[in-house]
Amino acid sequence: MKILHLGNAYFLESFRQLGHDVKWAGYHRTADVPLLRSLLDAKDLLARLPSNWFPDLIVLGDESTYPLVLGLEAIPVPVVWYVIDSHIHFSWHLHYATAFDAIFVAQKDWVPAYQLDGDRQHVSWMPLFCHRSQDQDRGFARDIPLSFIGTLNAARNPDRVDLIRRLQTRYPVVVQSGPYLETFNRSMLVLNQSVANDVNFRTFQAMACGALLLTERVGNGFDDLFQDRTHCVLYEKGNVDRIVELTDYYHAHPAERKAIARQGHDTVMAAHTSLHRAQALLDMIARQPLHEYVAKRQLRQAPIRWSLASVYESAARTYGQAGARAEEDIRRRHFLEMSEGYHALAQTIRSQLDPLVAA
Repeated sequence: MKILHLGNAYFLESFRQLGHDVKWAGYHRTADVPLLRSLLDAKDLLARLPSNWFPDLIVLGDESTYPLVLGLEAIPVPVVWYVIDSHIHFSWHLHYATAFDAIFVAQKDWVPAYQLDGDRQHVSWMPLFCHRSQDQDRGFARDIPLSFIGTLNAARNPDRVDLIRRLQTRYPVVVQSGPYLETFNRSMLVLNQSVANDVNFRTFQAMACGALLLTERVGNGFDDLFQDRTHCVLYEKGNVDRIVELTDYYHAHPAERKAIARQGHDTVMAAHTSLHRAQALLDMIARQPLHEYVAKRQLRQAPIRWSLASVYESAARTYGQAGARAEEDIRRRHFLEMSEGYHALAQTIRSQLDPLVAA
């Protein structure tokens, strides 16, 4: 199968490993079709592909940004979206979801919210994962009792900043941002904290690297995947006393720590890698009448485009606000140009479509 992978190329290598012919159009110089972070019509993107290559399937990996490739809703092949950040962007995801034939949602509790057009869309849960090629237990000496690696931004996640600040007064936790592989491989325990009750990538990465995961008790299907004291160890949100207690306990009981960490590692490697998810995605869409979904999508372009106008209006506001705040001229111009582009798109759709028709 010829697959065009857009956005975050979560399954690029896995699709190829499964024998598919995959092109990645993305915002990186290593992409098969390198893109600029500006608005691009999907038809123009398809024209940049090799002359004898046309996709059988388009898969968009959520980038946690507004859409830059526009017009996917009009492409006459199945279009799939893997949604990661529902808990952050659902206000516009709700409208963007109309463009797709199949939607896989990483956070289980959000699945019903994406089930908008049941007779022409498939929507299901597909949890996050690790990348087996990089997330591995390297066999390093575990000389770090407890580590945390993640973004500390008080505006976006004040609970995390407060948790780490309080923990640092009680325990010598190693706190970093950025690359995690070496630190996770040297850690006895890895502390994880979620943004909004989500099962995040760190969940899988920490266990894949062989550390004992010490993670916040969350929903979104966590209990369907892992069990407390079998695969990992759980603490209640914000409970620093419990974090210190558990860290001390498992530092003093290495056999228990290693046994749970090994069970977590083996479970992730057996069922929760990018290859598992890529295969599950392809198996699921193979069972769906996708060509019927595409035909119905083509017939419902007016309401879909009307819904997408709401996405573009939201993007115009967000970029406009960013432009107003930007101090650098280059960034300000870029943000304002993006705002104007989205605003023009929304205005064109609103002027072309009668609200009664679009509804």
